[in-house]
Amino acid sequence: MPSSAPSRSASRLAALLVATVAATAAAVPTQAETGQTGTGKTEAKKADPIPPPDPSFVVMEPIDAPIIDSGRIDGVLHLSLAVKTKSAENAAELTKRMPELRAASLAAAIEFARLHASPYAPVNVARLSAMMAAPIKRLDRGIEKVLIVKVSADEG
Repeated sequence: MPSSAPSRSASRLAALLVATVAATAAAVPTQAETGQTGTGKTEAKKADPIPPPDPSFVVMEPIDAPIIDSGRIDGVLHLSLAVKTKSAENAAELTKRMPELRAASLAAAIEFARLHASPYAPVNVARLSAMMAAPIKRLDRGIEKVLIVKVSADEG
């Protein structure tokens, strides 16, 4: 005997309701996941410890160098650098000489901006890195690498 239309829609509705309840129950976090106990108090979950910063790195303040074309300022080269030294002692010593480090970095950035930068084209980071590393490494024998953290050029 064929089943009637109301009973078919009722069983479909019941199946849909069961599926919705099952999906909702699976999406709700358990007490162990939320850190709650049965008493309603929340326990603090232990986060993974953040490793301490490497003391052999010296992070510099951002540098902004003008992009000059045909005697007018065409844009700005924005640059963030970090210097990796051979040891933490070298980093501490280099930090004391930050004005010299910034002066060498700024001079190299201005030279790159004058010759190779445009606010309308991507920055050639490989060429920039090569131009920045040599004058900065001349400052101190303890400098291992010059790292470009962030670079951009705009009409600024």
